[in-house]
This record gives sequence, structure tokens and C-alpha cells, in this order.
Amino acid sequence: MAIRCMAVAGATCGSMAKMPYNRVLPVTSERFLNHSATPARPNKAPPPAMLLAAACRIVNTDGLAGLALRPLAQALDVSVTVLTQHYGIRADVLAAICAAAAERDAAAHAGWRALLAQLPAPLAPALAADLIEAVLEDQATRHRDLSVLFLEMLHASTWDDALRLAMAPWFAVRRDFWRDVGGQALVAPELIACGWWHGYVIAEQAYGVVLDGVGPYRLLRRVCLQRIVAGGAAAAVPAADATLFALLARQMQQAAAAPATPAPRRPDWYGAAARACGIRLAAQGVGALTHRAIAADIGIAHSTLSYRYPAQHDLVLAGLDSIIAHIVTAVDADDLDQLQRLRTANDGSQLDLARASLAVAIAATRMPDLAGCVADLRSRRGGNLVKVFSKYLPHAPGIDALAAHVVSMGLTGLTITEPLGAASEQSVANAFAAAGRWLSGYSG
Repeated sequence: MAIRCMAVAGATCGSMAKMPYNRVLPVTSERFLNHSATPARPNKAPPPAMLLAAACRIVNTDGLAGLALRPLAQALDVSVTVLTQHYGIRADVLAAICAAAAERDAAAHAGWRALLAQLPAPLAPALAADLIEAVLEDQATRHRDLSVLFLEMLHASTWDDALRLAMAPWFAVRRDFWRDVGGQALVAPELIACGWWHGYVIAEQAYGVVLDGVGPYRLLRRVCLQRIVAGGAAAAVPAADATLFALLARQMQQAAAAPATPAPRRPDWYGAAARACGIRLAAQGVGALTHRAIAADIGIAHSTLSYRYPAQHDLVLAGLDSIIAHIVTAVDADDLDQLQRLRTANDGSQLDLARASLAVAIAATRMPDLAGCVADLRSRRGGNLVKVFSKYLPHAPGIDALAAHVVSMGLTGLTITEPLGAASEQSVANAFAAAGRWLSGYSG
């Protein structure tokens, strides 16, 4: 047996020895070349501009929850190690993204500032509205990716300390730019000083990135800007703008209306699941909607929840249904006492309506089918403020639905700037008081 094996081995070795050299080498070389041809990831860290571009792509597709180090490194075709060695930990990477965003914003603002410098100050009301409209249009279209990133990060700054610190310088760049624009565009100084004006711009940006292609929305935005620069109350401006506002609001609500369909039979916990989704969506955005978290909130097995709501998108839709129903109920409240009860009792104590309405707009940047809901909510802003003003400003009869709508927009946007120290419960109250004085001054 041993002799036989040696014979076989010898025959094999002999056969190999007789093979031409050039027939063996190519096989070995090909294997070696194929192995070494696997492209290695570059070791050089991407510059901040590329980091920002990758972050924008991820957030515009997957939301802020997708902006982790590994997906970011993959989008840049580098390793996580290369990313962290150059920029640092996650907080440092976020700071680098925000710094690059602030730089890009400052460059865009420079062009608008140069234009403003060549115009007479203060601007005539019509020209002021034109200018503000043009800047908002630019941010909603040409710089849409950056605006979505800004809104997502601003909303998330409530619960993410690292993001709040990283975001502060970028937030300041945008705030200072809009302060200067408002100052030259005849926006009332008290509205700029209290933060209301920047809050208005933030809210309009959130709606603009979703609805800029909707004709009634663009015209409604224009009517609101004209009211801001001309004076808040109806007595100071032509009555036609209030009529146009009512018509546009009705168009936006009709476009959002869906045909009624019989509701399918659902388990008893469906309502609780929708409420839990709405509260988490308003507080922490889409990333907070996981099957395990919602199931734990309402006390059912996550497998049961997953069966009825297979994807995260389904949880988002359930949450939005709850938010929209709550907002519409608040708008339709019969009196201030009922409105206060809605805000402080049961779900209202956990659901910030201002944050909730903007959470809907932010979610719609990745879910186009929600645009109708956003249009409906945009048109209804300020519905209950008319009742508030009628009670607290009885000597200002010129305050109409458009005035209340405009004031509500500013307070909504100001509310979500709270994480960055720009707003608090007291500062929102101060802004409301400033808006009331502004309206009273123009209606007297």
C-alpha cells in the first residue's frame, strides 16, 4: 500500500515536473492578482464638505435615525476607524457636519446680504414680502437637502445633548441672518427681539420643504408675509387678503380630504397604539417608533404589534392619525376652557401640539403621501387663537383669522427652538404678549 501511494505521488510529481512553466505560472498569478485586486478603502478622511453631503443624503432618505457612524462611513467609502481617527467620536462628527453646514449657509447668505446692501432701507412692504418669499423659496428648493437636515437636527436637539451642542453655532448663523433680513424688511422690532420672527421662519421652512410645489400653499405663504410686513391686524391692510386667505385655506383642506371608507374591525389596543406612536413621534421623531418601544408603552407583545403594523412606516401613519385628530379637536374647541383641558388632560399633557405639527411636516419630507395632511394642518394653524385674542384683546377688533394664523406660525416655530436656549415657556409667553401688542397697535 505504501509503495502504491509513493508511486501515485511520484507519478503526480513527475507529471507536474513535465508541465511547461508558462502553464503553471498564469494560474498562480491570476489567483494572486485577483486576491490583491480587491480595492482597499482609502485611508484619507473625507473633507467636511463631503461629510456634509453624505449626511444630507442619509437624512433625506432615512431620517436622522440613519445618521450613525457606520452608515456615514459606508456612504463615504471609508472605514469607521478612518472617520473617528480624523474627526473623533460621534459628537465630534456631528459638530463637523454642523460646522460645514454653517459654512455653506453663510456662503448662501452672503449673496442675499449683498443684494440687501444695494437696496434702500427700510424696504417697501411689497418688496420686503418679495424678498422674504424668494429666500424661503431658495431654502425650500435649491437648498432643500440642507433645510431638511437643519429641521431634523433642530427637532432632535430636545433629547440629544451632543447634537444640541453641535447644532448651536449653525442655529446662530441662520438666526442672525433672518434677524437682519427682518430688520430691513419692516418686521416689527419687538417680534424680532422676542424670537417670534425666527420662529415664524422655521415653521415656514418646515412646511415649505414639503408643500413648495403646491400652488395654494405658495400663495397662502405670500399672503401671510404681506400681512407681517404691512401690519398684523386687518384694519391696517386691505380686506381682500383676509378673503383670499380663507379661500386658500379651504382649498388646502379640500385637497387633503380623503373619501370616507368603512373602518375595518380592529383590536381594542389599536387606539392606545396610535396615541403612543403620536406621543413618541412628537417628542423624538420617527426614530423613536420601534415595535418594542410601542408594545412596551401599551403593554402587549411586540410580535402582536408587528403583525398588525408590519413596518415602521405603519407606526408613523398610526401616530400621525392620532396627532392630526388631536390638533383638529383643539382647533375646533368651543371655548378657552375646553382648549385648556385638551392641552392638559390625558394625552394632551404629553403631546406638544406645536412639536407634533412640525413632526408631521418633517416626516412628510420622506413620505410624500403625507403631504395632504401637512397642507391641512398648515391651513388650520391659529384657529383657536382667534378665540384667545377675542378674550384677552377685546379692544382690538381688527384681529382676524389671518392675523391669528400668522401669530400661531411664529409661536409654533419658536417652541421647537427651546433646546438651543432660544425659547422657554416664559419666552413663548413673552412672544405671545409681544404679538398681542403688535396686533393692538395696528388695529387701534
